[in-house]
Amino acid sequence: MEDLKYVTYCGLYCRLCSNMARIPKHASALRDTMRKGGWEYFGESEIEGFRQFWKVLKVLSDFDRTIPGCRGGCGPSDCEIRKCAAEKGVLTCAFCPESPCELLRKLIEKYPVIEENLARQRELGVDLWIEEQEKLAEGGFCYDDMGGEG
Repeated sequence: MEDLKYVTYCGLYCRLCSNMARIPKHASALRDTMRKGGWEYFGESEIEGFRQFWKVLKVLSDFDRTIPGCRGGCGPSDCEIRKCAAEKGVLTCAFCPESPCELLRKLIEKYPVIEENLARQRELGVDLWIEEQEKLAEGGFCYDDMGGEG
């Protein structure tokens, strides 16, 4: 069994989320550019609250290394899908006999890729599905590329 750290219960893959796939790179690039320009030294005198912004930019720069993934608690702390799947002991919603339930249908409206992902998990098994997702991540794909949110 592959490492499930980045496998959400609902059918998304954490490493394809902009929080891991894009934001850290952009935040790091901005921070490096600003550092070269001396912002860490004079930023507060130019913009009120700059120190807090600088700290947030550092946190965002490290997201790809620090986000715990869905199973580690990333996302809404009150995620009903995570709670339900954990209580039922299912690997993902793909393997729940009640899938797609009302909770999942609402999320599919926002992220239609979930439906395809769950079907692929059932078809291939989670290990091969993870391999597919890792290839997408290595290729630079992000859910934002689909034109929706993510």
